[in-house]
Amino acid sequence: MAPSDDVDATTPQVSVSRLDPVDEQAFAAWFAVAEAAELHDRPDEPGWLLHEQRSISLDGSRPDADTVCVVLAASEGDRVVGAARLELPQRDNLHLCELDLSVHPSARRRGVARALQDEVERLAREHGRTTLVGYADEPPGQEGRSGNRAAAQALGYAVVQQEVRRDIDLPLPAARAAEVERSCRPYAADYALRVWQDACPDDLLDDLAELMRQMSTDVPKDEMDWREEVWDRARVRRNEGLSRDMDRSWIGVGAVHEPTGRMTAFTTMGVPRSRPERAYQWETLVSAEHRGHRLGTLVKLAGLQALAAHSPRTRVISTWNAQENGPMIAVNDLLGARVDGRLAVVQKVLGGEQRP
Repeated sequence: MAPSDDVDATTPQVSVSRLDPVDEQAFAAWFAVAEAAELHDRPDEPGWLLHEQRSISLDGSRPDADTVCVVLAASEGDRVVGAARLELPQRDNLHLCELDLSVHPSARRRGVARALQDEVERLAREHGRTTLVGYADEPPGQEGRSGNRAAAQALGYAVVQQEVRRDIDLPLPAARAAEVERSCRPYAADYALRVWQDACPDDLLDDLAELMRQMSTDVPKDEMDWREEVWDRARVRRNEGLSRDMDRSWIGVGAVHEPTGRMTAFTTMGVPRSRPERAYQWETLVSAEHRGHRLGTLVKLAGLQALAAHSPRTRVISTWNAQENGPMIAVNDLLGARVDGRLAVVQKVLGGEQRP
C-alpha cells in the first residue's frame, strides 16, 4: 500500500486502465512504479524483479490458473504513476481478492491510490468477491506508524494481522548448526529427512499436497478471513512450474515418519537465480499430531544447509512469522534470526464496517 494520498486541487486527472501483461513495454512501465515504491521503503534490497512479476501476471491470465490476476495501471497523461494487481483464487477462498497496490513516490497525494482502489473494488464486486486483503511493509523504526499502514487505513482497511520479519545470515556457523542438530535429533528418532531441489519427489507429492492444505488452516491468521485451500498433486506441480517461470530455484525438506512412511513436516525456501544474494523462506509446517519432535527446527536447519551448498552466493534469507506464532519464532531465534521490521496484513470487507 502506498503512503497517504490526499488530493490537491491542482493535481492532474488520474485514469485507470487494465493492462495486458503480454505487452512487455506497458508491463515494464507498470513494474517501474512498483519497484520505485519498494526501493523507497527498502533502498538496499532488490525486492521483486521484473521477470518475476510478469511471470505471475502471465500465469494468472491462463484460463486454468489457480489464481486469476488482473493488472491495473494508473496514469497521469502518458505517465504511469500507480500500479495494482488483483489476485483472485479460483479453487477456494472465492470470497477473497488479494491486492498489491503501489504509487510512485513522486506522485503521491494526488488521488492515485484512491483511483486505483475505486477500480479494485468495482472489479472485486464484478468477480463476486467480498473481502480484500493487502500487505503493508514496515521497515525497522516504522512499525505501527508507517506511511504504508496509514495509506491502507485511509482507504478503509483494518490491520488484521502483524507479521514480524526476521533475517538469517548464511551460511550458518558450523558450531551453531552442529549444536542445534545435536540437541534436536534425539526427539526425532522415528523420522528421516528428505531434501529435494525444484521439484518434490513423486512419492512425497500426495503428502506435500495434504501439508499445503493444512498450511492454509493451521498457521495463525488472527482476524484474517482466509479459509481452507484445495490442494492436490496437479496444483503442487503447477506451483513448481510457476517458480521455474519466475527463474527461481528452491529447496524443499520433508520429515518422513518411518513407521508409516508419511511425510509429516516440511519446509520450502526459494532464491532468485539472477539475484541470489537474498533468499526467501516460504512454507514451514509440522502436522499437529507430530509436533513435539523438533521437526520444524530439523527441516529448517537441513534446508538452510542445503540452500547454502546449492547457492553459495546467498548471504541472507528472510522469513515472516505472525507475531503470535511463538513456536516458529523460537525456531528462527535458535537459528540466529534478527528482526528486520514488520508486515501489516490489512483487510477490507466490501459493504461492511471496519474497525480503525
